[in-house]
Amino acid sequence: MSAAIVLQLQIVKFSKRKTMLNDEERKPKDYYNIVYLITMLHGIGILIPWNMFITIAPSYFVGYKLLITDSDGVKHETKYSLNFFSYIGVCSQLPNLLLSFLNIFVQIKGGLQRRIIVSLIVIGTLCLITVIFALIDTSSMVAAFFFITIFTVVLLNAATGIYQNSLYGIVASFPPRFTNAIVLGNNVCGLFVSIVNIITLVASNSIQNAAVAYFSIALFTIIACFVSFIMLPKFVSGCDVFSSLGLDCQLRYLESFLLEFYNYYIAKSEIESLDEDLINKNQTKWQIYCAVLKKIWVQCFNVFFVFFVTLAIFPAIMADVRLWRSDGVYDFFIPEFLFTPITTFLLFNTLASIGSAFASFVQWPSPRYLVIPVVLRLLLLPAMMFCNYRPNLRTWPVLITNEYIYFALGLVMSFTCGYFSSLAMMYAPRLVEKSKASIAGMISAFFLIFDQGVIAVTRVFCGIASTFAISYFTDHMGPQERIQQP
Repeated sequence: MSAAIVLQLQIVKFSKRKTMLNDEERKPKDYYNIVYLITMLHGIGILIPWNMFITIAPSYFVGYKLLITDSDGVKHETKYSLNFFSYIGVCSQLPNLLLSFLNIFVQIKGGLQRRIIVSLIVIGTLCLITVIFALIDTSSMVAAFFFITIFTVVLLNAATGIYQNSLYGIVASFPPRFTNAIVLGNNVCGLFVSIVNIITLVASNSIQNAAVAYFSIALFTIIACFVSFIMLPKFVSGCDVFSSLGLDCQLRYLESFLLEFYNYYIAKSEIESLDEDLINKNQTKWQIYCAVLKKIWVQCFNVFFVFFVTLAIFPAIMADVRLWRSDGVYDFFIPEFLFTPITTFLLFNTLASIGSAFASFVQWPSPRYLVIPVVLRLLLLPAMMFCNYRPNLRTWPVLITNEYIYFALGLVMSFTCGYFSSLAMMYAPRLVEKSKASIAGMISAFFLIFDQGVIAVTRVFCGIASTFAISYFTDHMGPQERIQQP
């Protein structure tokens, strides 16, 4: 039998299998939304170790662990505490960015599932090490503790990059709302950490106990993610569609995969990929990636630009906005020490979570027109800048003095961040063939991380946040004199 006839028979067989897999009645259901909730849990798990770390860092690392104590018991700053955030800026985001990029192209035995399991083991181990160091006295080994911490930061974010990118790659094979579950989980994580931070500010008197609690929460969350990922194929019963398809030995290993929800969609994606390979045998991997990027580049830009504007405003600008009063007396109903935690971090994470959840029910505008409101969000930058931002250093007049207008701007920025980022992440896998959805999901996830890497590099090479273009413009290029001179 000629090779052409064999190929034709294989294509016919694959077409029959695809038809049966696409049968709506055969698709397994996500009973009680268990798979959706597990996916959202992993969205939380992606960010919670680093969010806990960076939230407690100013008081724990800079103000406690990296200080030295003299013979009189007086604590003094060190070069490690003074430059801590500039070090971790690069050591956190660049490994995340690099490993996320490599993860798109490098194929290893076991696929994305094995990468997620290994990443979770690494992240969990690092969280445990961090908890142990929080419990022991490191005052006699400040330098060693600093380098151990930096090494931990590098490994943590490298593993997180692989974890996040692989998770988006797997979930891209599911219905679109599951991709949004990851984004929603990211935002819920931020909301949870903001609440924990406020509780800590109000109730905790011991920075060591607070640090142990922070890192323990991250550890238990990662354990929950690990267990749920291992158990995911057993949660939801589906249908055995392979038993009636007469599969050859090459694909018979997929038979058991279609017994549950998770395995159904993964197997379906793999069959469609094999189908594409039969038809496009001469297409190189590079051509495949270029073809996918050509179809989704607008959504990748949307993901990038949503977070570019967001990270320029939050928290850099919002954390430096103060209540405006002509007499300078603070008289707002929120206590002054909670003004920034509530009006910046809690506001952003709450509205971003609501925006992500809203995207599960309403998808507007369409993929073609989403770029328009995404670009228009850039107008939020000058609007925020003319609030009472950096009041002691600014050289421009404050045009927005009403705090409720500032809150409204923050609300719009936060909600649209969650909503538009969710839409872009959901749209990207839809714009390519089903067999390429995993690649599309991983590429769009890379552009989400790419923003953070760009910000980190910019901070280091331009000299921390105070030398960002917006800060420089506000502090030096206005018509007025500063209240506080440098």
